[in-house]
Amino acid sequence: MTGFGKSKVVFSQGRIQVEIKTFNHKYFEVSSKLPDSLQIFDEQIKRILRDKIKRGKAYLWINYEPNNSSETNFEVDFKRIQRYHQLLCQVRKKFSLSDEVTLSQLFSFPGVIIYKSERRNDVFLWRHAKTALIQALGELVKMRQKEGRALSRDMRGRAGRIKRALIRIKTYIPLEIKKFSQKLKHKFPKCLLDKNGSRKEKLQIEVAIFSKNCDVSEELTRLGAHISNFNSKLIQGREAGKVLDFIAQEMQREINTVGAKSSDYKISKEVIFIKGEIEKIREQLQNIE
Repeated sequence: MTGFGKSKVVFSQGRIQVEIKTFNHKYFEVSSKLPDSLQIFDEQIKRILRDKIKRGKAYLWINYEPNNSSETNFEVDFKRIQRYHQLLCQVRKKFSLSDEVTLSQLFSFPGVIIYKSERRNDVFLWRHAKTALIQALGELVKMRQKEGRALSRDMRGRAGRIKRALIRIKTYIPLEIKKFSQKLKHKFPKCLLDKNGSRKEKLQIEVAIFSKNCDVSEELTRLGAHISNFNSKLIQGREAGKVLDFIAQEMQREINTVGAKSSDYKISKEVIFIKGEIEKIREQLQNIE
């Protein structure tokens, strides 16, 4: 499922910014970009993400911007700059140069400015980073829940259409048997006659065999039960992606059996429609939690 969340925490030593993006993926994967001072907390960060994100590819970005006053002090190495000045003056004198030694020249040499970084308390920094991470996660989860509700409505609508298609199939089955009986009467009138000239009993036997072979009442009953269970799991609102996918697989198996047993055009048409709806449901289920 897709989602986005961001947060910023400002404290005495600087500020921390967190951004999280998630995209559809069958499994849980994390790709993170962390400042050096938070690398040691990588596993803790993944556990926090895994607690809220069960499926999806997550991209995490954490940025730490220190205050200039709290993070780095600048000093000038006067002994080194004096030495550079002496050397430049010697060069000017040796080659009889008229150029003056300037401040910009002196400061262009390495080691003139010394950077002294203060020692950071990484645990203190992690405490603020964790706060920002949880805030960004909360924003992301809200967006994912909104998408989940939209997907749930879509799948409930498809389940409803499948249920109505099953009702239509039930009405077509008696007509299929009736058409088979009429077909036998017209196509094979002599074959159905016995030595007494009676064809009623033979016709009943053939129709009974046909009815048994194309009986899909059990499959339709199980399909109806799967749809009810599917809708029930959707309404619960808890993590159920894998369970729903299993139910959809069972629905697909039952409708395949219905299609294999039926030869009527109208029933076949409904079977194709139901298969398409189940396939769309399963595509959605690959991403939801």
